[in-house]
Order: sequence, then structure tokens, then C-alpha cells
Amino acid sequence: MTRRFLASAAFALLAGSSLSAQQAVELKQVSLGRWSIGAANYSGITSLGGDSYAVVSDKEPQDGFFLFHITQDATTGDIESVRLEGFKGNPNPPVDSKGISTRDTEGIAYFPAAKTLFISGEGDQAIWEYDLAGRPTGRQMRVPGIMATDKIVGNYGFEALAYDAHSRCFWTVTESTLLADGVAAGPKNPGAQNLLRLQSFDENLQPLAQYAYRMDRGIREDFGPTYVFGVPAVTALPDGRLLVLEREANISRGYLSSWVRCKLFEVNPVEAYRIDSSTDLKTLDGNRFMTKKLLADFTTRLTPFNLSFANYEGMCLGRTLSDGRRTLLIISDSQAGAGVGPVRLRDYLKVLILPD
Repeated sequence: MTRRFLASAAFALLAGSSLSAQQAVELKQVSLGRWSIGAANYSGITSLGGDSYAVVSDKEPQDGFFLFHITQDATTGDIESVRLEGFKGNPNPPVDSKGISTRDTEGIAYFPAAKTLFISGEGDQAIWEYDLAGRPTGRQMRVPGIMATDKIVGNYGFEALAYDAHSRCFWTVTESTLLADGVAAGPKNPGAQNLLRLQSFDENLQPLAQYAYRMDRGIREDFGPTYVFGVPAVTALPDGRLLVLEREANISRGYLSSWVRCKLFEVNPVEAYRIDSSTDLKTLDGNRFMTKKLLADFTTRLTPFNLSFANYEGMCLGRTLSDGRRTLLIISDSQAGAGVGPVRLRDYLKVLILPD
């Protein structure tokens, strides 16, 4: 190898990213409107087994989840049909003056051993357990103090949530940098690099392990009036590796020329350096952040000639294909069909076929 390549490899390692090329096969996104499913604020999805899924929406009057039936072609992975089967909600949700749940539910994970679901709330920085009827069981995870509501950048708390059957633990991460760890990348801090804490919990809902995760850099200029950059979703693979979605959304005034860029990375906690809440991420050696392997990088846009814009927020594993490869389902949040005039956002599902 040349000195230039060695230098590039060393820089990538310090940045927390590998030099791997894109490996996932990207299928064309499909609109839920194709099956007459109305627009919502879908923010998380989890598999219940077979073709059954639970989907959380972050602006419902009741905190709870929708039940979906999603079928995929066994050979290609393409989505063949989607059916919305109903909503299961908390009969006594905490609500604001407008009657909307204050939990701001974002992530959802199925716990097979108890046949329950866990839902993370960005409004209260809490992760509650629910039964399959949508009722809270009274149990919740013991979130480390460094991740409490008053320790996050506003609207950048818990979104991601996953259950890892291999390691028998749950995983979450705040969407952006905690106040103790620096500034959040965005218009006020262009060029900043988000430093995150990937946190696991055991099946007794106690904090288990924590790892330092450094996001790629986002744009430095040309910010729209609405800009969002962070990690909205995490998914566990059957062998304990994790998939992390980095999403950057830049929304222009009037929506046209808006775009969303999504990068899907693979990380392996077994190979990573463990930290704790006392670790200073601002001074942590670069090689102690998790090493990232890029699997996919795609952008959706909203222009007069390209209406593919999709604000992807939730993901989970889909069906296993006949050749043994796993698929990943990603769902977008249209903000209930937000838009101006005839220009309206849509809810989409997208399939990625993961490498062997």
C-alpha cells in the first residue's frame, strides 16, 4: 500500500468510519398510499414475527402503536402488499392542552420473551413497556442521568430503540449530542461532528454497557429553515452486530429543493471500547469511537421533477430471502402529509437487502 492510502486509512479509523464501499442492495421505495393507507407521523417499526409489524407514530392522541401486515417477495424482497390492521393505545395517556400525548413516541422494539413492546419517548426521555393491547405495564428502563430530559438538546432525545436477541439486551441512543458532550451539528454549529453514546440495557431494564459513536459530518452551509441531523434508528442483527441510521434532512422554504440523505452503518459492540457516563467524549481518543462500516448511502429529493423526498425515521429487519439474505425495512415520516398547496409529503417504505 502507498503512504497516501495508509494515511487515508488512518484518518478514516480516527473518524470512526471504515473505507468499505456500499454493500446493501437498494430497492425502490413504495408509497403507503398505494394501499390506501393515510398519512401519519410514523417514526419507528419493529417485527412481531412473520409478516406482522408494530409501527409507532409520534403525534397520536394516545401513545401506542399501529399494527401492520407487510408481505415481501421471497426472491426479490420487493413489498407485495401492506395492510393496516388497527391501533393499540394507552387508555390513559399523558396529554398536553391539545389532547396530544406528551410522550412524543419515537422508537419501538418487540421483546419476545415477555411478548411485550418497549417504546421510547423523546418528550420524556423514558422507555416504557406496553402489552400487546397498548397498555403500559408499569415497567420502564432505568435511563442514565446523563441522558435525562434536561440533559439533551431540545427535540434531539431518544428516537432509536432495538432489541438484540443474540446478546439479550436493548439498545438506544439520543438523536444528537448530549449537552455534556458538546454542541449539536446544525446551522448554529456548522461543521460540528455529533458525538453520541450508544447505550444498552439488560432484560431487567438496567443500564448495561455504553459505547462512543461519532457521526459523519453534515453540510456546512446552505441550511434551510428546517434542518435535522442525527441518528433516528438502530437495528440489531441476529449475531449481535448493529445497524445505525444517520439521517440528514434539509427542508427549504416552500419545500421545493428539500432533500434527505440517509447513511446506513454497521458497528460491532464486541469489537468496541466500552465507556461510561463519566467518559469525556470531547477528549476521547479517536480510535476509541466505534468503527463504522458503510452499507448504504442514498438521498431523496423534492423538486418539480423529483418527488422522492422521504424523511426516513424507523427501521427493522424484514423477511429472510430464499437465498438466505436478510432484508431491512425502513419507514418514513411525512408529518401527516405536510406540504404547501399541491406539494404534499408521502409516507414510504423502503427495502434494503443486506450483504451476506
